[in-house]
Amino acid sequence: MDVLGVERNYSSLSVKDLLEARDLYHYHLIHKANVVGTAIGLYLIRNSDPWPSKSKPDADSKKQSGGSRGERTLDNSGVRDYSWPCIIVFVDVWVDEAGFGSGRGDLHPENLVPKTLYMPDGRMVPVCVVKATPAEATPAPLPPGHWPETLIGGGFPLITAAQGTKRIASIGCLVSDGHTVYALTNRHVSGPEGHPISAILRGGEVEVGRSSAKQLTRLLFTDVYADFPGRRTWLTLDIGLVEISDLNDWTSQVYGLGAIGPMADLSERNISLRLIEAETVAYGAVSGRLQGRIKALFYRHRSMGGYDDVADFLIAPDPDYPGQTQPGDSGTVWHLQMTDSEAPVRPLAIEWGGQTFLSGRREVGFNFTLATSLSNVCKLLDVELVRDHNTGVKPYWGKTGHYSIGAFACDAIQSKKLESLMQANRDRVAFELSGLDPDAIEKAISDAKTNGGFVPLADVPDVVWKQTASIIRGGRKGGINPENPTHYADIDQPRPGDGLTLRDICSADPSKVTVSDWQTYYDALGHNRPSERGLLPFRVWQFYDTMVEAVKNNDMTGFVCAAGIVAHYVGDACQTLHGSYLNNGYPDGRGAGVHSAYENAMIDNESVTLFDLIGKDLKKSRGKADLLPDGQAVAVSIFQLMDRTTRALPPVDIVDAYIAAGGGKSRRVTSQLWKQFGPETAAVMADGARILALLWDSAWASGDGDRLKSKDLVAVDRADLKQLYEKNDFVPSLVLDDIGAVLK
Repeated sequence: MDVLGVERNYSSLSVKDLLEARDLYHYHLIHKANVVGTAIGLYLIRNSDPWPSKSKPDADSKKQSGGSRGERTLDNSGVRDYSWPCIIVFVDVWVDEAGFGSGRGDLHPENLVPKTLYMPDGRMVPVCVVKATPAEATPAPLPPGHWPETLIGGGFPLITAAQGTKRIASIGCLVSDGHTVYALTNRHVSGPEGHPISAILRGGEVEVGRSSAKQLTRLLFTDVYADFPGRRTWLTLDIGLVEISDLNDWTSQVYGLGAIGPMADLSERNISLRLIEAETVAYGAVSGRLQGRIKALFYRHRSMGGYDDVADFLIAPDPDYPGQTQPGDSGTVWHLQMTDSEAPVRPLAIEWGGQTFLSGRREVGFNFTLATSLSNVCKLLDVELVRDHNTGVKPYWGKTGHYSIGAFACDAIQSKKLESLMQANRDRVAFELSGLDPDAIEKAISDAKTNGGFVPLADVPDVVWKQTASIIRGGRKGGINPENPTHYADIDQPRPGDGLTLRDICSADPSKVTVSDWQTYYDALGHNRPSERGLLPFRVWQFYDTMVEAVKNNDMTGFVCAAGIVAHYVGDACQTLHGSYLNNGYPDGRGAGVHSAYENAMIDNESVTLFDLIGKDLKKSRGKADLLPDGQAVAVSIFQLMDRTTRALPPVDIVDAYIAAGGGKSRRVTSQLWKQFGPETAAVMADGARILALLWDSAWASGDGDRLKSKDLVAVDRADLKQLYEKNDFVPSLVLDDIGAVLK
């Protein structure tokens, strides 16, 4: 050890030390050739660099590698546990040291970025040079997403018009000044005070509020961080608030993320380099779920007129996750993922823009997020984060009924071998009850739409089969769209002459549950279009036949696929409006909107209580049910389930209650519907779960499933299930006039 030498103790450098060094040397650094920006962070080590050892303690030294090791980029390097605090200098062109000199084509040596900055008081601050070539981000239009119709929250799109064009941003979160609740987004979208703002609600664009006078564009860095140096530097904020018109339409939860934890409160006192590489997550209106890591702090992204602009956070996309931030995601809030997987995510920063860097040999574009500390926003606008508004709803967004019935049915099976098979495939059929969360459902739908991912079987009919093949592989929509009428049957519409309904006819004589009798009934009503001739019981019969054949042929993939998908149709049978001509209100238009308000919004809003009631109902001893001997008996059982459902929950009562409550899908309306019909709704859904389990048991017994060896009753590969349900000839969608030919 050289006792007269100066020890390099970089690990003791603080955020303030790094900012002082950058402030002192900024003019010197920014005017060097190829430099495009600076930030502070931890030293990035090339992935190919050796780890230090006793014989080679300085693993990052060029001497250890025998010469230049080429450019350092954001995707070929990373932070290691021994990385030291540093100033990061971004360059758009990498030049090795040999490229600086007096030779032809060389850069002048004064353009070489120094490896160390020496402070007047003797402190030494290392510099990490990274190649990150700026590029233009690829614009992305607002996708035709499946936005919830019930409530608006973080991650939803906000839409505004200015100068003849539409602008889109994301809702970040809800904040309040104690009197008024606001939606937080970017000022460049919200516009001046009083500007109208729209969102996607109830299937279309609806004005949801007006831009507030509470706004932030940028402030001097030292006005926000009084204890940090930052001469001639602006801190970019770009914050706008939207004064909400009707708070009943909003939730403080973030779409795809669920309930949020306390805000990550940062200031000069606690902001540190421990944030570097912290895992973050967000939900953007354009890109959907986003994952990333904090790569740097206080990134200088622009210089103009002798002043520099700085962003609090530079967040890199997670290379192992498919999504990257896009234009239109501005306004979304990024959240810290906690080390405790059970802890809720904590709001950290609001995205206001992005920086696309070209990186790697193929110069692939990586979209980095520029974000503002949410703590600063709340402090400067004198508002607080809202975390507990309308949080009873978990945003399953209309999938709750189908998935929950499939999940509960797995616990009501009689055959031990069948129970073993279905329990092993429970997460293929639906979601575990503990896993019915926004992340799982949203990711399944997003993967199916954009990445060709697997859809849990209980909602394949809606998510896949009701779509066109151009939108999703396996879609069956086209021409007369035969899938739609398989989901319902209007059994309560009186026919001319005697005024009898299908419900009257088939309740008096169950043998009338036949295709020909139903054709005669619909003919008498003058219902000739396929969409007017619902065939729900016969669709379930068709699935029963498929399951029986699969068991006989030892085809567990076919059985599980059919068993999981038929859960959707049994779920439809125990939703009272699927069995009524009043499915969306009276024919004259009164009560329009009741279907989604009751079946989607109410069930979503009351899901926690609903699951509890269903579980308690299923625990009641009902005795061992007789198995259904054939497809005809299956169709009768589904008709009888529909009949019991409409008797327990008369559609006319639900429509009238909806009208009396004022219509719409606000929490006030759905709470009134739940108060009147909640327990009965849980009871009929429990009834549906029992019938679904009985249907599975009956098909299993008809195919002699108990002869199969237990070792073969295991989880089926999701890829095999997906390949099967994407085939148009797998339980093909048929209209009433065609389905009779395939029933056995």
